[in-house]
Amino acid sequence: MRNFTFNGILLLLLIHGSAAFAQNYFAGPAAGLSNTTGHHNAFVGHTAGYLNTTGYNNSFFGTTAGRNNTTGYNNSFSGTNAGINTTTGNSNAFTGAWSGFYNTSGSSNSFYGAFAGQSNTTATGNSFYGFTAGLSNTIGNNNSFFGFASGYSNTSGSANSFFGNGSGSLN
Repeated sequence: MRNFTFNGILLLLLIHGSAAFAQNYFAGPAAGLSNTTGHHNAFVGHTAGYLNTTGYNNSFFGTTAGRNNTTGYNNSFSGTNAGINTTTGNSNAFTGAWSGFYNTSGSSNSFYGAFAGQSNTTATGNSFYGFTAGLSNTIGNNNSFFGFASGYSNTSGSANSFFGNGSGSLN
């Protein structure tokens, strides 16, 4: 498979390859530029999915969304810089500008709201909903934070549930 860019839209041309790998959609300057065998991906935005090589079933929408993903799969990132540093994480959903920004290999996380789960690096199984919810969490697993700034200062605590604006913000 070869990748070509035309007017900022990356086009894929299969040469002696399987038609299954043709099912990618890349739009925007350098979106999906490094893709080799990744399939069933949709990357829209400047450098969205830029480093993806073999990752599959990913949807990245927004400037630099999922930019550093290489082999991660089943991820959905929407918003400027959402999941930008995720390289190998799987089955994540990040919606909102800067959500999941520092995530590298964390998997099975759901972050909704601008800056939600921004500092998460390797933690798994977290659900953060609300502006800055779980902002400082880096390695805490299996947390549920719902509301504006809920769980804001939690860094490594696991199995916590905070509901309501500011709840657990000093944890």
